[in-house]
Amino acid sequence: MAKKTADYIRTIVKALKDSSRYSEGLDIQILSLAGAIRTLELANDDIDGLDSVTMQIVSRYGNDTLAPHPAFKIQKDAQESVTKQMKALGLTAEQLMGADENDPLIELGTKILDATKKTSKTIKPAKKK
Repeated sequence: MAKKTADYIRTIVKALKDSSRYSEGLDIQILSLAGAIRTLELANDDIDGLDSVTMQIVSRYGNDTLAPHPAFKIQKDAQESVTKQMKALGLTAEQLMGADENDPLIELGTKILDATKKTSKTIKPAKKK
């Protein structure tokens, strides 16, 4: 069962404070991340109860057709939002969920954070002869 948004907010604030990145100006971003995580968990709970990835619908022309279950679109959108918000806040999944070296979500979060880090390069002028 999905936790409440307030529970996620507390977890995110704690992770930000632990990494010395918290400020009150981030509250809207924190709320956005908490909501996206909750939405993702709810979508995953719905998907766990499904027997099929498709559902039969009636088109506007009256034909029966198969369509992807809406929970999968919600899940995909929530995953993208979680990734985007975590990146914006500079958080990894490990910071939010605790350390578990075998957790693929932690590995993904770490890879995303590492990939977005900008390396600074110093360019020195060429020596004149």
